[in-house]
Amino acid sequence: MKNPTLYIDRQKLMHNVRSMLKLADQNQVQIHFVTKVFCALRPMVEAMIEAGATLLADSRLENIVNYGELGTNHLLVRMPMISEAADVVRIADMSLNSDLETLGALSDAATALDKRHGVILMVELGDLREGFMPEELPEAAAQVLNLRGLDLMGIGANFNCYGGVIPDEPKLTELAGLAKEIERRFNIELPIVSGGNSGSVYLMEAGRLPEGINHLRLGESWILGCETSYNKRVADLYTDVFTIEAEVIECRRKPSLPYGLQGPNAFGEYPVYEDRGVIRRAILAIGRQDLPCESLTPRLSGIEYLGSSSDHMILDVSSSVKEIKVGDTLPFGVDYGSLLAAMTSPYVRKIMV
Repeated sequence: MKNPTLYIDRQKLMHNVRSMLKLADQNQVQIHFVTKVFCALRPMVEAMIEAGATLLADSRLENIVNYGELGTNHLLVRMPMISEAADVVRIADMSLNSDLETLGALSDAATALDKRHGVILMVELGDLREGFMPEELPEAAAQVLNLRGLDLMGIGANFNCYGGVIPDEPKLTELAGLAKEIERRFNIELPIVSGGNSGSVYLMEAGRLPEGINHLRLGESWILGCETSYNKRVADLYTDVFTIEAEVIECRRKPSLPYGLQGPNAFGEYPVYEDRGVIRRAILAIGRQDLPCESLTPRLSGIEYLGSSSDHMILDVSSSVKEIKVGDTLPFGVDYGSLLAAMTSPYVRKIMV
């Protein structure tokens, strides 16, 4: 049982980490490398560390546990569930936060465990995912400073997610200003002003990050080689670190239009089909239970995606540059969504090469 298989190019992965670290150093920015899209797969984390990464982050505690002794600081980037406060303090060094009751629970857990836990307060700047409203931030900071076991490490903001709002210079300047106001009001220094995720990389690459932004939480940009605001390649990063291969289990000429009384497909959808006449169709042993097949990019030219069911992907290979036959394995590039699903799926084998 070897297919489908996701191949991870170790040298390209390490190159991307090194290049991102160099870019960050040029901008005096620290990076927490986010590992959630590949579930903190241990061989990949080890390669990251070898390439120079020291700060690691993930959205799931189960993945942070995989780090073990690797890395010097572990950050939880999803807001903690109040029910897991003790585990958050026990497993992660820091967490992003936007709820006062949860902060109280983290304080209680840190006190009970005799530990310190770092807190980054998230502020809402338009994307409408997590964050205190800007006017709420001083009161939140005051409460954290009075809670036992917690260290106020900084503030941050999220972009490019729920609302698709792009981090621009005015928004990040506002974030830096909020940090300065907290420092002035409470006579403290905030080590971290976290200016977003891979959507902020375009500003860093252009040398346009506003003064005061000294931290980013990066995943997709160094993993897939593109920033997420404008989907542009970053510097000399590789965009093909990952290749997924699936095996052909049928290949023959058939009509391109389904025929007979037609209802919804297996997912309750009513697809529209293009009449291409009789075509050469290949069925691959990979489907929606593995990943969203429509987001894969064939590495061979002349191949077109037609559709997929739970366990099958159907391609038009009539114009393929090579003859496709049963038993062949076809290579595909992945995007963020298909990589996330492939890494999560127990049916996809993962191999670092």
